[in-house]
Amino acid sequence: MSMKQIPYALLVLGIAAVLVAILIDPIRGHAIYLATSQIIVLVIGAVVALIGAYLAFVRKSAP
Repeated sequence: MSMKQIPYALLVLGIAAVLVAILIDPIRGHAIYLATSQIIVLVIGAVVALIGAYLAFVRKSAP
């Protein structure tokens, strides 16, 4: 994987983790209830997505 693809991979991985943490209960057929482990995955996924977005869109690499 090239260095230019890593920020986008972090962004996609973080968004996927957030979606899985939120949607796992409805997929299994239960009401939405965020357990402690789901909240941890949600926070880590959001942080990873924010890091990926920062690296991809905000930080400018040197030429």
